[in-house]
Amino acid sequence: MHTQFLALLHRPEGGTAPVPRQILEASDWAVLFTLGTLFFLLGAFAMWAWLIWRRTTRPEPHVKLLMELEEEEQEANGRKAPSPAAPAEESSPQAAPWEQSADWWKKADP
Repeated sequence: MHTQFLALLHRPEGGTAPVPRQILEASDWAVLFTLGTLFFLLGAFAMWAWLIWRRTTRPEPHVKLLMELEEEEQEANGRKAPSPAAPAEESSPQAAPWEQSADWWKKADP
């Protein structure tokens, strides 16, 4: 059945027309350019992420010196240097007379 259908199709007298090589070359270059751009951008983002990671794990010597000087200054003033992992303690201001306590909802109704 398949061969009968093909027999009905019109064939050009000179055979099938070849695709010009210029079109194939242009499409090949478009694919290569797109892939090159993709890999370049992936490499750029990977380099950027690595630089950020490196700067946070190993600061430059002048930054490290400034950090050490600041720690020594804080120790000399009697203040403890805040650690980056510890959250900053918030001082609770006095509540206004009309404000309720934070655990007002925990109290059972009589």
